Amino acid sequence: MWSTDEVLALTLSRIAPQPKLKSIVENFQNFDHFLAFIVENERAQHLPDFVGSYEKLIFGRKEAENQIFKAENFGAKIISYWDDEYPKRLREIQYPPLVLFVKGNVDPDGLSISMVGTRKNTHYGKLVAEEFARKFVERGIIVTSGLAFGIDSICHETAINSNGTTYGILACGLDCVAVSVTRKLVDQIVESNGAIITEYKFGTKALPAYFPQRNRIISGISVATVVVESDIKGGAMITARFAFDQNRDVFAVPGNVNSPKSRGTNYLIKNNFAKLVSSPEEVLYELGLAEEPKLFAENGNEVEFEDSLDSGIYNAISSEPKHIDVLADELNIDISDLLFRLLNLEFKGLIRQLPGKYYIRVK
Repeated sequence: MWSTDEVLALTLSRIAPQPKLKSIVENFQNFDHFLAFIVENERAQHLPDFVGSYEKLIFGRKEAENQIFKAENFGAKIISYWDDEYPKRLREIQYPPLVLFVKGNVDPDGLSISMVGTRKNTHYGKLVAEEFARKFVERGIIVTSGLAFGIDSICHETAINSNGTTYGILACGLDCVAVSVTRKLVDQIVESNGAIITEYKFGTKALPAYFPQRNRIISGISVATVVVESDIKGGAMITARFAFDQNRDVFAVPGNVNSPKSRGTNYLIKNNFAKLVSSPEEVLYELGLAEEPKLFAENGNEVEFEDSLDSGIYNAISSEPKHIDVLADELNIDISDLLFRLLNLEFKGLIRQLPGKYYIRVK
């Protein structure tokens, strides 16, 4: 039986592609058994594909000791594919990482939904991300994302602020998070019973090629992926593609057809790569976790207003921020009366005030 340390040593030796390494673990008793096999057959030149493997395996064993030492000092742990702690859904994908470096707590049976999107989100995207993440953690669902600026960070922060659990997946070593804002978020995730997860060893700095590999973990660890906002190209679209290939549910939030930040989500919906959702309740329903959401109230109206003027104010506000002066001009209403009515609509949870006296619809 291979120990986690031995699997780590084999992985770090880099003697073969990952699928072959997995086969080695499943066909040899332990690391020493495989090492003896290599010594015997390499000398007899029976293994041309493994020429020079002995030296690489010895290096792997030494590097594994070094990584274990670093993990202990960092307050992290190393989990192999064969450990009970390894996330069960991640184990099901085609190319699961054989080793994970983890800081925090991972629930192998935990129900996770991944949320991804652009780094340069709109106000609309922020509100959507907050609403979805909040609803998910209220149902005890783990929110998983990639710790990037924009939608990723909003989802992580909302989960934490809602007393939920969130997983952050890195494209570098645990000790190589470069940006101070992200390092602070990492600490908050761990402190709130979440986890930071990576397949990259300590000392590995992020490279462009590592991000797509990271994205297969974001989608693979979860039962579904929600794309909040994205252009046609970007990491969120790669994650959606991985989720689709992994036979996981993919959802996308539609957006303004003229907004570059919604071209990706609209494309996914149009080409049947993702299901259109406009609320977190719809995602939960599709996953069999909630009843079918009601689109309208029993009286047939989405919201109730005190009078027609309140209704007019609400209808003049959209998902794009609008300044109070513009509203006053459009509606031909006194600014003091408008402020009072806007406050009432905000109390009802229908709109939100943004910095600079801008207003945006939230329902």
